[in-house]
Amino acid sequence: MPTNAAATGFWSAQNANNARQGRALTQALFVAASTTSPLTTIRSGVISTVSDGTYGYDLRVTVASGLTMTVQPGSAIIGRSGQGAYLTWNLPAADSVTCDPAPASNPRNDIVVLRAYDAALGDTVPGSGANLAQIEIITGTPGAIPADPVTWDSTGLITSFPTSGGGVGIPLARAQVSTGGVITLTDIRRGTAPVGAVRVLLPGDSLSDPSYMPGDIRWYNGLDFWDGTNWNELGRPRAGGEYQASGSQTASASGPTKITFGSTVQAASGITWNGSNQFTTVTAGIYSMYAAANTGFSSTGNWGVGIHNGTGIPGSTTPWFSAPTFSQGQTDGFTATTMYLPAGQTISAYFYNNENATRVLNATKPCVFRVWRIHG
Repeated sequence: MPTNAAATGFWSAQNANNARQGRALTQALFVAASTTSPLTTIRSGVISTVSDGTYGYDLRVTVASGLTMTVQPGSAIIGRSGQGAYLTWNLPAADSVTCDPAPASNPRNDIVVLRAYDAALGDTVPGSGANLAQIEIITGTPGAIPADPVTWDSTGLITSFPTSGGGVGIPLARAQVSTGGVITLTDIRRGTAPVGAVRVLLPGDSLSDPSYMPGDIRWYNGLDFWDGTNWNELGRPRAGGEYQASGSQTASASGPTKITFGSTVQAASGITWNGSNQFTTVTAGIYSMYAAANTGFSSTGNWGVGIHNGTGIPGSTTPWFSAPTFSQGQTDGFTATTMYLPAGQTISAYFYNNENATRVLNATKPCVFRVWRIHG
């Protein structure tokens, strides 16, 4: 005969649902934090429901005035070892919380947390016991380099507090209080989401944080999916721009001249443009780059177009992104390449003149410069 084992239970059993089963249900629906141990851990964090594209507003903390902060409404998942996950909320309106008075001689780090208490597990619920979850300020100790009074683990969970009462929590903001009573606020919220949903990365998340389920999808200026080992780009908003020259420009003899572009063909998006002659990448990736120039026919002309960084004049020891090709007697010249560029890379187009005489650009048709991100 086979040997069987009793399962724990099921949700909606007649007259048998309990708090532990409810937490098991929540844990089964949200992103886990273990590769090989089902339903043992969960990614604790804020559930994002609203954003203006710049900020996620669920449980966002801002300074109201002085030492008082405002905490927006929101919901969160807070895990507990061996107990599943608490679906926790702060509704329906924003709350105000106030730090202790300013320190006398050194700044202090206070941490704003969402904390859940469970009296059935031995936690001491503050006050009357009516509110099982609280927005709390955990006050730090002043120091020349102040330390946080609580820490959170890789799942985003705070399990130990300097204040009594027990419970578990998640961090929302770091409020560094100066001796003058000024708060410098850092958003340290981390995000979580149901299994199969898009998880929005919040300021406390790291791009290097792994997932624990292939197919997990996250959003940070675009979509990525987890393949079991790495994050892979799934989609990004268009990044790049295209410009052309709007007036004549005299190129120096015997050397490089950075080309000026004054007319917008397609305004820069997801990449910065200095308004004259330089792109700067915001997000690392594979970029397609193209630049072209025209001087009109000259039998003695000998020049080329190249793409280089925008911080210095190209030299013999500094490689081009796309090197110029020189030809005598030409009227048009161009250069093009596709390559990986890191975030913050500057990019400019150059006219490189091998002739011992100046040349006039844009007399016949304008120079053009295009840079587009095509992949992560």
